[in-house]
Amino acid sequence: MKGLDGIKRVWGVLSLGWNRACIAADAFLRRMLWTRRKNAPRSKTVLIVFQQVFGDAVLLLDSLPEYVRLFPKSEGYAVKLLIRPGALSFLRAVAEIPQDLQTEPVDFKRFLESYSYYREVVRRYRGQADLLIVPGTSLSAEIFSCANDAPRKVGLVRPMTLRRPLTMALFAKIAYTERVTPERDEMMLLRHRRLLRYLGSQDYKAKLPRLSPQERAVSGPRYCALCPGASVPEKRWPAEKFAEVADFIVETYGISVRLCGGADEAECGARLSRLVRHPERVVSHIGKTTFAEWASIIQYADFVVGNDSATIHLAAAARRPCVCITGVYDKGQFFPYQADERDGQGAWPTDLQKDMPCAWCRTVGYASGYGNPACKAAIRAGECALCVGAVTTDEVKNAILACCPAPAAQS
Repeated sequence: MKGLDGIKRVWGVLSLGWNRACIAADAFLRRMLWTRRKNAPRSKTVLIVFQQVFGDAVLLLDSLPEYVRLFPKSEGYAVKLLIRPGALSFLRAVAEIPQDLQTEPVDFKRFLESYSYYREVVRRYRGQADLLIVPGTSLSAEIFSCANDAPRKVGLVRPMTLRRPLTMALFAKIAYTERVTPERDEMMLLRHRRLLRYLGSQDYKAKLPRLSPQERAVSGPRYCALCPGASVPEKRWPAEKFAEVADFIVETYGISVRLCGGADEAECGARLSRLVRHPERVVSHIGKTTFAEWASIIQYADFVVGNDSATIHLAAAARRPCVCITGVYDKGQFFPYQADERDGQGAWPTDLQKDMPCAWCRTVGYASGYGNPACKAAIRAGECALCVGAVTTDEVKNAILACCPAPAAQS
């Protein structure tokens, strides 16, 4: 059986490699042979290609009504948001989506892994739109853009040229007919504003998104929400440090700690729970909640602490005090928060990050750790990026006290 399992694994790797090679070759050839459709009737369909995940979806929220205002249904436009199925379910559960915005699920992970699915998606959207918009580029968005035949393809690209890997650098260079380049330290809310203004919305101002009010998912006494996981291991501050912070919260504030996150982060929560001195005051909801319940736990928390993750962006959208431990792999893109307008309600996220010479590694090298061999080795071993691990527990405790003073300090 072990031999058979090994053969299956090798076959899976070879099959995935073959599919990706076919997808890349097909998209490249379509781009090189692409010509504008002559004498084709003008289409008023606008495709917004959004291949990103939950936290990015929260940051996109405020800009969505502006797209349907810019391309109104009353003038014959059809604005379609192509989005991952999970991200679409998430947005529907936690926020309001503009009525005139059509949403269509596209599995962008499968899009890069299955040649047959890639061809199905390409056929579905070729010849459909005159304008394709990518409000946050990545390989799947660039492949989609190369394979699509829209006359205008507008991409919000990286502030610095992607260097490695070469295949990804090539697609980043050829994917768009028009490129909107942000400033290096411009936060994502301002990048969305920059893209919209390029498209003609001169009055749009970047603001924090808002969540739909949720019913209480957690009954009982006050609590802090804590997120010890993240979408990828390099973003995950060590569990032993989170355990120390959880004990500090219980002992300083006298409240319980509620753990949040996705099902694939369950081990982070389990390890933290094994390490704390007050396990009876730590309750894990990781992987056990609906999207609406997850948002509810955040909305009613006294404050929120976590890694660079959707939980922190939910906290910002819910106007809850929060502390984020983050690296400088995307320096300036997600933290600190920047916007044109503040509504005066609630605090903005406090971010803790340690600058390093290899900052912007994911911007110029596509992957965390680019340019720093020691960091790459740590990430390969399943540890967090060096810049994340450099944040100390004392810094996190002081940041919590600053955004939410302890009871003794309030007297």
